[in-house]
Amino acid sequence: DGGGFFDPCPTLDALVSSTRIGCPNAGCQWYVTYHEVAEHQKACPHAPCRCTEPGCGYVGAPQALAGHLHTVHSVPVRAVQYGKASQLRVPVSAPRLVLLGDDDNRVFLLTVGALGAGVTAVSVVCARASAATRPRFACKMWGNLEPAKCGKEDMVLVDMHMRSSSSPGAMVAAGEPTFLTVPPMYLVPAAGDGASMEVPLYIRIDKLSPWSDALV
Repeated sequence: DGGGFFDPCPTLDALVSSTRIGCPNAGCQWYVTYHEVAEHQKACPHAPCRCTEPGCGYVGAPQALAGHLHTVHSVPVRAVQYGKASQLRVPVSAPRLVLLGDDDNRVFLLTVGALGAGVTAVSVVCARASAATRPRFACKMWGNLEPAKCGKEDMVLVDMHMRSSSSPGAMVAAGEPTFLTVPPMYLVPAAGDGASMEVPLYIRIDKLSPWSDALV
């Protein structure tokens, strides 16, 4: 009726503002003030991610998703060191590879797919809440053409800020905003199986600065 009034209480305001709540995401041990919980959940490294393998409805934290992909769907797992190039050979017939950051077990999913006319597309995303729009990682991927095939050392390269996704693998490699294009002559026969082909490539993942664990 307009007759009410508000009498602020600084002590109570300070108490409420300082109240900290544990993040509800399993595995996260962060405590944030109550009014920051929603923002933290969007960027939390333990925010649930979804398995996109056909017919699978698994949902879990990124680290748990990596274990699920490896044990249930036989997706290979490879550790990588931030700031250092890792050499990979990814079979075209098994176009998924989980990469784990060496010092934090951050999960990345590398995907290989056909682009057309024998060309191969290679993409990589961070398994992380897609609502967290700020990129946290930069990535370089490149492949070298064997000199015997052209008489010189040609290469293809992509340098990008990595996208985050709570459904890694849901988008085909060529559908990502940025991906590495690998011409057919760059492919090599798989060891011990000349009928199968592999994509030989190098990948380097870097943390973007400034970096604060309190924000991730």
